[in-house]
Amino acid sequence: MKVALLIIGVVLIVVLIIIVAGIRQNAGKNDPDYLINYLKLHKNWSLTVIRNGETLVSVRENEMFPLASAMKTIVAIEYAKQCEQKKLDPSRNVSLEELDRYYIPDTDGGAHEGWIEYSKQNGLLLGNSTTLENVVKGMMVFSSNANTDYLIDLLGMEGINELLDELNMEKHEALYPVTGAMLIPTYLKMKDPSYTDDYIETKVKEMSKEEYIRSAQIVSQQLKEGEKGLYVENEHSSKRLDKIWSDRLTRSTTFEYATLMGKLNSKTYFERETQERLDSVMEGIMENPINQEWLKHAGQKGGSTEFLITNAAYATDKEGNSTEVAIFTNELEAGELEKIAGSLNSFMLKILREEDFRNKLKEL
Repeated sequence: MKVALLIIGVVLIVVLIIIVAGIRQNAGKNDPDYLINYLKLHKNWSLTVIRNGETLVSVRENEMFPLASAMKTIVAIEYAKQCEQKKLDPSRNVSLEELDRYYIPDTDGGAHEGWIEYSKQNGLLLGNSTTLENVVKGMMVFSSNANTDYLIDLLGMEGINELLDELNMEKHEALYPVTGAMLIPTYLKMKDPSYTDDYIETKVKEMSKEEYIRSAQIVSQQLKEGEKGLYVENEHSSKRLDKIWSDRLTRSTTFEYATLMGKLNSKTYFERETQERLDSVMEGIMENPINQEWLKHAGQKGGSTEFLITNAAYATDKEGNSTEVAIFTNELEAGELEKIAGSLNSFMLKILREEDFRNKLKEL
């Protein structure tokens, strides 16, 4: 269960962090027409596009898809709410050693290491620690799974999932530790080394949702208590297990996420301090001077595994046009995934900037 598991770490971070930039090198690899043609020929995707409050595109928008890292938006909202409630201080120090307990090398496409390197280069490390807010940015911008599982423990999984009801997200499965779930096969193998690969695959696949989440929590707690070394030493994975893990990721719909993006885009749904915290961790793309020239604000969160790509984004331009987009895919072949990843930036940009392109989408 190595590099390919959550490739958002390398491929999609580069694409999504510069989304809506308006300028991209190697444009030949960023072909929105490829994605349009793919969507016309396949049904393993869902898309919702809302423009100025009007739904322009809604294809399979109520079908449940695995979210991958897009679900981390919910964790970020709970963080922002707890800051507003004074339960958390965004400037509090967090030791990198605490985060490292949840980090399993070569399982997130370099996301965690990339965030640490970025933090070093930008003076965001205080000795061997950083601020809680930077930890959240590591989850949202770089998609660090280690930071995510640390935050799920800090914020409380129960409170995070109760937030789904507060947000009126009726079609959204419960969140649980990402790395914890990834290591369930290893957990089972360590419990009984006599378990065969076939047995472990069947066991993980047939676990009830409750048992699966409970197992992920047990693993996460053991990592927190310092047992990472045992899991690294005994890591048990296979292509088929990777697929089971991907299929069992928290699921929701593009309708739910486009609606959620609308809440973020409005700047009026959340309390002022909550919104300010969310802007800080979700709108990294506004650091790009090109985006500042034509956008009032914009944010996004995407994710991927070997088998899927998801993204949910919002933007309001300086002419006052608001746009929310959620696109989820699944069951992708390797070549398809790479091409979609390379096309996503310009696809999203054209939705924001070109009426003719939005009209093309209406024909899907």
